[in-house]
Order: sequence, then structure tokens, then C-alpha cells
Amino acid sequence: MMRRSRLLAPVCCALLWLGACASFNGDVSAVRDAWLNATYEEVVTRWGTPLRSTAFNDGRQVYTWRSEGTVSRGSVMPSISIGGGSGVGVGVGVGVGVGASRDVPVYCERTLIFKGGRVVEQTWQGPADFCSQFRR
Repeated sequence: MMRRSRLLAPVCCALLWLGACASFNGDVSAVRDAWLNATYEEVVTRWGTPLRSTAFNDGRQVYTWRSEGTVSRGSVMPSISIGGGSGVGVGVGVGVGVGASRDVPVYCERTLIFKGGRVVEQTWQGPADFCSQFRR
């Protein structure tokens, strides 16, 4: 029983650490939700002319904006190794290899639905760290 608890603590710590790294990019929902009830003029002033548009039969207008850019991404290669032998010892190792950062092309596509000239629904696609720059 003692062996298992010695092994379990470092493994749990490593998994928590890796989970924190994976969720570090943040959440774009607050930025997106701030645009609810914005006017079309407000959106065009901030983002420019939409890429495409259409209208529903019920009078709602749909506009899509797409922005492209690059973000710097580092190469992170996490690894966890657990070893044991025929003796009494058990070893646990956690390592992270970090490579050089590189620029990666990204996009953020925002589709906003307007009713009565105001945003009532929206869908955003793209990485949170890039899309979060399109604040109201």
C-alpha cells in the first residue's frame, strides 16, 4: 500500500500541472458576450466591412467577419515516465521539453445575427488567444 501512495502523489501532481498548461489559453466567451445587443454600426466601426452577409425570411440579418494573423507558439513536449524493477524501488519522472517558438497562422471568424439592428446571436471560431483581441 505504501508503494502505491508514493507513486500516486507525483503522478497526480504531474497531471494537474499538465492540465493547467493545457487550459492556459483562456476563454473568449466574455469577449464574445460583450457584443450582444451591439448595433451593426458599432461592429463595422471596430471590425470593418463584413466578409459576407445574408438575410433570413424573418428579417434577421447575418454577417460574417474573418480576421487572419499569426501567433507565436512554442513547442512543448510533456512526458511522464513511471518505472519499477524487481527490487524495492519505484521511480517517477516528469519532463517537459521546450523547443523554439514559431509563428503559426490563425484566424478568427465571427458570425453575428442581427434583429432590429442589434446583435441577438453569434458564433465565433478560432483560437481563444487570437479571438479575444476582438473586444467591444
